[in-house]
Amino acid sequence: MKNEKTLLALRKKAGLTYGETARMPNLNKVAELLKEIGVECNVTTWSCMKYGSAAGCRYITNGGTRDYDGYRLKVPQIGMNINSTDTYYSWNNQRYAEELVKLIDETIG
Repeated sequence: MKNEKTLLALRKKAGLTYGETARMPNLNKVAELLKEIGVECNVTTWSCMKYGSAAGCRYITNGGTRDYDGYRLKVPQIGMNINSTDTYYSWNNQRYAEELVKLIDETIG
């Protein structure tokens, strides 16, 4: 399998227990893996601007505003729509990895 490293990284991320850490593979690489095994998916580059605020104030300041670049992955078979620029992406990516590993295991048998 060409994308074996991506699959191993997904499995590692999906199998974490409390206190363990692992990086989520790049969504572009995940899309390559899914296409390799025959799962329909769509990946696009994505960017967004996030505004910062000063010391918890509810107004926008120029100091913390920043552009973020990433990817958006859609997997229609399981209704998944992942955006790596989302605010809570890092909180949810273990669940994404679990769902992707389950789909991959079902696909490759």
